[in-house]
Amino acid sequence: MESAPSSIVAQLFYGQIDERDVFPFPTIDGEKRETIMAMGEAVLRYGKQAIDSKKLDEESLIGEEIYRGLSELGLMGVGVPEEFGGLGQDATGYAKIFSYLSTIDSSVATMLGAHQSIGYKALVLYGTQEQKDKYLPRLATGEMLAAFCLTEPSSGSDAYSIRTKAEEKADGSFSISGQKLWITNGGRADFYTVFCKTKHQINGKVREKISCFFVEKGAPGLSFGEKEDKMGIRASETRAVFFDQVHVPKENMIGEPGAGFKIAMNVLNSGRFSLGSSSVGAMERIFSLALKHACERKQFNQKLISFGIIQDKLARMLANIYTLESMVYLTTGRMDQGQKDYSLESAICKVYASERLWETVDMGLQIAGGIGYMREYPYERMMRDARINLIFEGTNEILRVFIALSGMRGPGETLKDVGKLASSVTKALLDPIKSVGILTHFVKRRIDKMMSKTLSQCHPKMEEHGANWSKMLSAFSIDVENTLMKYGKNIIGNELPQKRIADMAIALYSILSVLSRTTSILNRKDVDEEKKRYMVDLADIACRQERHRFMAANREMDSNLDKQIKRVTAKCEEYGGHGFDILDY
Repeated sequence: MESAPSSIVAQLFYGQIDERDVFPFPTIDGEKRETIMAMGEAVLRYGKQAIDSKKLDEESLIGEEIYRGLSELGLMGVGVPEEFGGLGQDATGYAKIFSYLSTIDSSVATMLGAHQSIGYKALVLYGTQEQKDKYLPRLATGEMLAAFCLTEPSSGSDAYSIRTKAEEKADGSFSISGQKLWITNGGRADFYTVFCKTKHQINGKVREKISCFFVEKGAPGLSFGEKEDKMGIRASETRAVFFDQVHVPKENMIGEPGAGFKIAMNVLNSGRFSLGSSSVGAMERIFSLALKHACERKQFNQKLISFGIIQDKLARMLANIYTLESMVYLTTGRMDQGQKDYSLESAICKVYASERLWETVDMGLQIAGGIGYMREYPYERMMRDARINLIFEGTNEILRVFIALSGMRGPGETLKDVGKLASSVTKALLDPIKSVGILTHFVKRRIDKMMSKTLSQCHPKMEEHGANWSKMLSAFSIDVENTLMKYGKNIIGNELPQKRIADMAIALYSILSVLSRTTSILNRKDVDEEKKRYMVDLADIACRQERHRFMAANREMDSNLDKQIKRVTAKCEEYGGHGFDILDY
């Protein structure tokens, strides 16, 4: 058996799981719990007193008094170490505080997230001691606001294709020229983390690689476009940022020369889990509104909540919240325990969070009925605010590709020898002893994967879901191997099977998170039996819901419409439209 990676999701692609990484579910106890709760109460109190989301949306502006208030609460430096004036929260504390923030207003949460989840995160992760000493205290207290400049007009999710260049001068300084697009906090920020192409001598040839710099507001040649008129999160500031031969001292480079792509990806990985926790807060807000309406509104002389179809929506909203919260805090708990590579978990949390938030807001608005469509009420604004989450910090389409290809990389290496044999039977037979050894190992591993065993750490009341999960894991790992053997290196250009692999991985991680958390709740002696029954029912709904998603993707691995999809879209391109009309045919 291959050695299991530390990443839980990476293990799943091998058909393995080390239950010690999953059970028990990470806890928030003692002083840490009290600190987070106190911070949460302060955030909610401040939000109720000082933040009018309807006004922010209408005016498309976060006032200076809100920036000051957030700074005074310490919310500009939640994850900054205390030595630099921040709150020094770990990943779990950071995520929970952002969850509180997102129950108040999405624009404010977006501004704060862009400031610290990504804006100055590169400085925290890769900055020199001198850089941190100079800037982190000012960023943590809100004296400076940060922005993250990666996206360009011709470069969205494809970060490699950026065109902004930093030309090195004789004195070692750089001159930056280019344009960045859709930059949150652009124009308002004081500190810009900027990614540029730089030239490097590699094996005697000049190559372009990406490097990371920071630029301060006021630098000659730095300018901004008009504020974007957005569909949602309207109060957060989004602008284009222009660099016209902006002089940057060599001391402003963050990390090593040419290491910018790795820095950008690690920063985004770090930011995605906070988007997950922010989505939890937004989902809790919409659920509270929908529940209140369902309990108060009467139709046919009955409360809405007494109707089965409304109950179904409320239960699924609850399951979405419970599942996402479980995924986020299993991920942050592992991060706080020292898991180094959490890129797959972070991407999965982002995809699941954004899609379940959208689904939850849609159900909440539907429960509200006609008033949900009216601007007087918060539902339509929350729907507009929620939509961006499926796009920024990596579109969900690109992240599915990332999840599938990154996850399959390890098993792909394992299958190399088998692939070589399969590609040339004649060549394989030239060395029958070696061939038998490789194929015997391969067959044994396949049999091991098909002989699934239930999760031993699951609480007995979760045993059925644990057994189903193990069967799903076996099916998934075999699908991964079959896909790799079918497509080989061409898997990179086949996004439809990649999507199904990613969807199965997401479902597996979501169910595993629910099983871990529910088991921990059921094992506690301080939780009463009535609450435990409630949690079991909620876990049943959550696990079945995610299993249905898994099985749909699993079935389509062998029976799908991929060929028809390719043919139809090719014809649409050829016709320049749909190519049919009732008057023509």
